[in-house]
Amino acid sequence: MSIANTQAEIYADFNGLAELRRKATHDKDSAIDEVARQFETIFVKMMLKSMRDAVSESTLVNTDKQKFYQSMYDDQISLDLTKGGGLGLSEMIKMQLGGSTEVKAEVKGVELPNYRDTAVRRIYGALQEPVVKKPADKINSPEDYIHTLWPQAQQAAEKLGVDAKVLLAQSALETGWGQHVMHSKVGENSHNLFGIKASAGWEGKTVSVQTVEYENGIAVKQQANFRAYDSYEESFNDYVNFLQQNPRYQQALEKVNSNEDFIKGLQKAGYATDPAYARKIISIMSRENISSLNNGLNLQNKASEPLKG
Repeated sequence: MSIANTQAEIYADFNGLAELRRKATHDKDSAIDEVARQFETIFVKMMLKSMRDAVSESTLVNTDKQKFYQSMYDDQISLDLTKGGGLGLSEMIKMQLGGSTEVKAEVKGVELPNYRDTAVRRIYGALQEPVVKKPADKINSPEDYIHTLWPQAQQAAEKLGVDAKVLLAQSALETGWGQHVMHSKVGENSHNLFGIKASAGWEGKTVSVQTVEYENGIAVKQQANFRAYDSYEESFNDYVNFLQQNPRYQQALEKVNSNEDFIKGLQKAGYATDPAYARKIISIMSRENISSLNNGLNLQNKASEPLKG
């Protein structure tokens, strides 16, 4: 493929710009030269515009059509002037973008401006395809949910002094066994396992989703902001801090020796508006997929521990 077919040779050649976008995605180094030339073209056009503004215009030919075609001409002449060696500005930009190092010898001892936080970076970034996010954490079944989150649940439960099954059951209710963890509009996993909302003092990431709240026993849909985390472990840790630092949950924390009393204490303190919140968690805890796998995981963890003494 010839150079003429891989670069935008006229200012309205959108195919050429699309080819440059693809090149920037797959071969960043080879695209830097053309990106630098495009930026130099913009600079030249700005110079031409400034020079034209400095010249008095005739009222006889100063029409909208003339200005339109004059702008088209300036666009094209800017591209033509920056072909080949250009004005030398593109070489400086290339060096800042990590391109050819040959320019460094030519400007040795001269401190070049940092273009990384300027339009150069933004122009180059715009030519690249959007970054594809990695697939969100996928949990396929209640068993998978328990096996995946058991270590984090044990650590968090130890800090609170409660049974790890309580945390698994509560998070399972909040997320539908991991099938309905809140995601952002672009599909980013919030890792929010306990439905903790983002209060005014929350300084971390958030995700806005539609939720169901109960007002006088009636379910009402609302849009609300919830906390977002980088991992499920971070969600467990924040849940522990949320309960320990909030005075209204102190009575519930005093009943950690009884799973049911602890859960009912959370509901009484206003953790959730669902009047059946505690009953649902207790029901999940009684299911065999938690009790049997819990015992199995305990045995598995003990078997993997190194022998002492």
